[in-house]
Amino acid sequence: MSAETDLKKPSETAKAPRRVRRPKEVRERVLAAALHAFATVGFEGASTRAIANDAQVTQSLLLYHFKTKDELWRAVLQDIASMGKMEQLLASGDDSMTAAQRLMVAIRGLVELFAKVPELHRLMTLEAHQPSERLNWIIENVNRAPYEAMCDLIAEAQAEGAVRKISPERLRFAIVGMAAVPFSVSAEYQFLTKRNPFSKIEIEATIDMICRMIFIQQ
Repeated sequence: MSAETDLKKPSETAKAPRRVRRPKEVRERVLAAALHAFATVGFEGASTRAIANDAQVTQSLLLYHFKTKDELWRAVLQDIASMGKMEQLLASGDDSMTAAQRLMVAIRGLVELFAKVPELHRLMTLEAHQPSERLNWIIENVNRAPYEAMCDLIAEAQAEGAVRKISPERLRFAIVGMAAVPFSVSAEYQFLTKRNPFSKIEIEATIDMICRMIFIQQ
């Protein structure tokens, strides 16, 4: 057999493997890019084209998964909410635990959530400073249930004599602020303190600080 007959025609050569699209992976990349955009430039400043570029997908593929920017924005908030539901923050608790012990579990969960998703507090700061339809949607679909659950838990821990007698609503906002700010302003925090807020040591120190300020030391 001649060398010529050994050569395969272009049509006979093995086809290049077809690129497999993984919808879950694409969705996760788009949500991560959208969260960064909404937390950095706000809803109005973000564009689906820029988000698609950041996620390394085409704009048409992004719009296949999320028909509008508003739908994408809501998906971002729902994705974050699924990480930080109060029932999940209290998942390690049981009926034998006191309210104070369950509140400590919730505080740890909040700090770890904000350390994992520092953009969350930045996004909320942009959305919550004035009334809007988007803020109303966040409150009714994301914030109200965990807010009420946290306030009820604080009140229960106060009834045990374990938590300072301050309005549960005020304490809830104080806890969220202390849990979120070191991570949402991480560059400033690290510049001034010379400590990395995302390090395990600093995360534990943040949890300890909140507990010392909220709980009555026995």
